Amino acid sequence: MSKIDKYIASSTLWAFLVVAFVLLGLDFALTFIEQAKKINDNYTIQSLLQVILYRLPGKFAEYIPIASLIGTLMGLGTLAATSELTVMRAAGMPIWRIGFAACQPILFISLIGLGISEYVAPAAAQKANLIEKFKNQESGNFSLTGGVWLKAEGDFVYIDAADKEGKLYGVQIFSPDEQALKHVKVATSAEHQQGSTWQLNNVKESIFYDDRVETQTTNTQDWHVSIKPEHLFLASQEAETLSLSQLLSYQHYLKQQHLDASQYELEFWTTTLRPIGSLALVLVALSSVFGPLRSSTMGGRIFSGVIIGIAFQNALNLFGRMSVAIDFPPVIGVAIPIGACLFIGVLLMRRRG
Repeated sequence: MSKIDKYIASSTLWAFLVVAFVLLGLDFALTFIEQAKKINDNYTIQSLLQVILYRLPGKFAEYIPIASLIGTLMGLGTLAATSELTVMRAAGMPIWRIGFAACQPILFISLIGLGISEYVAPAAAQKANLIEKFKNQESGNFSLTGGVWLKAEGDFVYIDAADKEGKLYGVQIFSPDEQALKHVKVATSAEHQQGSTWQLNNVKESIFYDDRVETQTTNTQDWHVSIKPEHLFLASQEAETLSLSQLLSYQHYLKQQHLDASQYELEFWTTTLRPIGSLALVLVALSSVFGPLRSSTMGGRIFSGVIIGIAFQNALNLFGRMSVAIDFPPVIGVAIPIGACLFIGVLLMRRRG
């Protein structure tokens, strides 16, 4: 790589890092303000800060496409404003080479983002969810949202959270007798023993009779259910907090059980195709720098980048969710806006060059 290529790449990289830092800072501040109402004696401000910080790696991976777009507009826009791009073009440097130099750091960062999505963000986000739900459990508030419902051996089971070691938190077991509720068991946690045996801890059981309700508590109690710990863990997590390998594994399990796996397929392809989406947005940014935004102010470039980024993200969400709603392959729903953006970027670049 020549000095000019390195100079273009470094300008784009530094602009990207500045934009990513600003976006993460804004996300941190807005999330803290929004979630501050949840603070209580158990869910302290330290717990809230932990949860937000644990979720930042995933946020960084999500912001890579829009940060790439705005960073490219800022980095190359600065070179255009100082006439450096004009000098490069006058010296015979083609637009495609400038674009190639700008794409290199973005591609590198996008691949790092994939690594974060696989190895760092899922573990951190799952830890954040566990802290959030465990604090609710300590205060006695078993939230009936955000966990997982399942039917096992005729019982309806709600699990508030689960970890990779096979431990469940906030377990509620509802046992019906035809149309009536026979008894309810509430346990603070459950641990897998062997085979189909689980141990419930700190169990409170309510038994419903025709004329009365009896309540009894026990420290431990065996629970026999044919559910594997790894599947319970994956089922208790939101699709966006799972790694690519976990998404593939759980998709396979759901399809074996003849259950809908489209939400997990959508998240898998959204994450997998994110680097291509970043490069497509960079091409759009390049065509804009050499075209209508050549003489625009920095504020104008940032505003244009935000508008294009929001439009792209909304299209991605729209087509992705539509594919799930109409039972269409999610990979096509994700590929449509990315492919359209890539086509527009290439077309505009050819016109500029």
